[in-house]
Amino acid sequence: MVRNTASHDSRVLRCARVLRARGYEVVVVAVTSERERAPRATLQGIEVVRLTPRAPLAGPVRRLRRMLAGAVGGDGRVTATGASEHSMKADRPRAVARLYRLLRTLSYYRRAIATVRGIRPQLLHCNDYNTMWIGVAAKLLVGSAVVYDSHELWPDRNGRTEPRWWLLACEALFLRVADRNLVTSPAHAAAIARRHRVAAPQVVRNVAERPAAAGASGGTKARGDGGARAADGPPATLVYAGAVTGGRGLEQAIAALPRAPGVALRVLGPGSELHRARLAELAAEHGVADRVKLAPPVAPSEVVGELAGATAGLALIQPSCLSYELCLPNKLFEYLAAGLPTLAADLPAIRAFVTANGTGLVVPPADTDAIARAMLEIVEPGRNRQLRAAVAAASAEHRWEREAEILADLYRDASGPRRRQARAST
Repeated sequence: MVRNTASHDSRVLRCARVLRARGYEVVVVAVTSERERAPRATLQGIEVVRLTPRAPLAGPVRRLRRMLAGAVGGDGRVTATGASEHSMKADRPRAVARLYRLLRTLSYYRRAIATVRGIRPQLLHCNDYNTMWIGVAAKLLVGSAVVYDSHELWPDRNGRTEPRWWLLACEALFLRVADRNLVTSPAHAAAIARRHRVAAPQVVRNVAERPAAAGASGGTKARGDGGARAADGPPATLVYAGAVTGGRGLEQAIAALPRAPGVALRVLGPGSELHRARLAELAAEHGVADRVKLAPPVAPSEVVGELAGATAGLALIQPSCLSYELCLPNKLFEYLAAGLPTLAADLPAIRAFVTANGTGLVVPPADTDAIARAMLEIVEPGRNRQLRAAVAAASAEHRWEREAEILADLYRDASGPRRRQARAST
């Protein structure tokens, strides 16, 4: 279960392939989007079924939102009606929006639970908090074994409108209902264990697979100069892979580029057109539009190949919430698989990984002066080759095959008792 289209969710597809390799028949239950409307797809050989949640009376609700927004005023300014009346009117569209999201969420749960009851899975892998009510229902109605995979610290992540006490209460319930619990970062595991007084969830990191044709540097397209810019050559390229959204350090990287001459930035990943437009405007404001390229997303299996040939990768996650502050993002491992050193944010889990392996430079994530200096250092040919040597050694040690074995053992432990019970009953 995953509440996105699954098209760009490398973790979900990797886990599905681990299940398939262990003899399971695997179905990924995802959702449609404005861009991904197909109700069925096959991704990396995995069957994907996409649900389309619908809010009852969606048309009237949207019209009501527009009407209420118009009552406030398109420019959002307070008029002679007074600040208190303006505040009341401004709250109405938000209240209607919350109602609309609630109705869509209930529709999603209804459709997802019906799908699970139809499939009757032996094992249900729930990716993140927003799928775990389906896990609870599957355990009660179907008797499925449930794995709860928390990619984020959901009560402490960006953009949540629910009361934090409710998110914490649900998280506590989900951890105890699930047969096994997973996280992506050791810092997330420690935080969950501490605040809920449970055993630390198993850590399965988002380690990317190396391309089969990768050379010693780890990348399929790595240049002979180790990816660093020659004095009279083209600009050195720093690449970002991941969601194109706030809190990922893209704004800070663009702001640092004017003080890092000869360095270009390539952004690769899914994101809204609105946010892409904002980044393009920011690049123009800083006079570096010719050095910033916003590339379209590619399939998860193609990411590492697209990264190879760059000079270094960016992981300037901003500590805008505790979930981000303690994360160990998959881009670290994608850069590793591509043979790239990383310019990384000085956050606990990220710093621990980068410094322990010597695979990059760590900087304060909001300090654009420090980021600019680190950009120039990481593309300097001698320093870049030194870091790439450490990357090659770390890449040999940190491989998805090891994480897959941990995951396979967890699946076996979660579903094993039910297999024995089923054989005994027959």
